[in-house]
Formats: sequence, C-alpha cells, structure tokens
Amino acid sequence: VSGAGGNSEAAADSGNSNAEASSQPTAGSDGTGTNNTAPADPAAEEKKVETIDVYYTDSQLMELVAAKATISYTDTEAASKYSAAFKALQASDNTDLVPLWGKIELKSLKFDNGQVVIDIHKPVEAQLGAGGESFAMGALSKTLFQFEEVQSIEVLLDGEKVESLMGHVEL
Repeated sequence: VSGAGGNSEAAADSGNSNAEASSQPTAGSDGTGTNNTAPADPAAEEKKVETIDVYYTDSQLMELVAAKATISYTDTEAASKYSAAFKALQASDNTDLVPLWGKIELKSLKFDNGQVVIDIHKPVEAQLGAGGESFAMGALSKTLFQFEEVQSIEVLLDGEKVESLMGHVEL
C-alpha cells in the first residue's frame, strides 16, 4: 500500500489531528542539578497521548466505520505511535464494531523515511474472505495514512514479502 494521496478521504477526515498531543511533565528530577548528565532518561519516560481515527467494520461486514481511539506512545522510538495505532485496530470497546486485525499477531513494526513496515503473523483463524480482507487493508491504510508523515505501508507476512495477505487483495 503506498502513497497517502490514494487515501484523500482519510487525509481530509483527519484534519490536523497529527501529533498534536501535548507533552506531559516528567517526574524524577531530584532538584540537585547532579542528574543533568542523562537528559534522555526523563524523555524516555515521557508519553504522548493522542486521539486518532481507527477503522473497523460493522457486525455484518458491510462497511468500514470510523471510531475514535486514544493511543499513548513515546517520542523516543519513531515506530511507537504507529504500533499503538495498530494495536488500536486490534480491539474495539464497541460490540457493534468488529476489529479486522484482532487475531493478527504484530511481530514488528518499523518506520523509516515515511514508510511503515509491518511484519505480522496470520494464524488460520484470522483468515477473512475477499470482502473482509479488502476492509482489513482499508482499515489499516486509513488508520495509518491519517499521520501525514506516513507515505507508504509495507506488510510482511512472517518476514516475507507477499502479493496478498489472505489471497484476495493485492498488496
């Protein structure tokens, strides 16, 4: 999946929700001034919180439905925000919204130069039909492309490039 331009609807819907989470004050400063040699430590503990759009399907697998989810992540690891967004795709608090990625295991996620590379494991029970697979890819794309810095998404299955995730939709 590449290019946020192909997903102008999600880009338009997201408005300016990109990385507008406010910084949280850090704790742990002892006030003595002797702890200044490790400035990365407080930043490593700092979490940002952001409300994003996450996409699920209805209980009949007839359409994608946007819902709000709150994610928390650290700025110290570039992929932290996108891993949190993927995890939000895996669960829904609303019983009317079905998470299409719920049974998929996230093995790793990396972000570099605008590309998100997701390595997943898909157990047999996670297999969806053509419509479900199409919705799953749409949900992933719309969720990640709302972040303007994401320009492309590559999905690996157990570390390997594949033409299709479940045999129906070309990646």
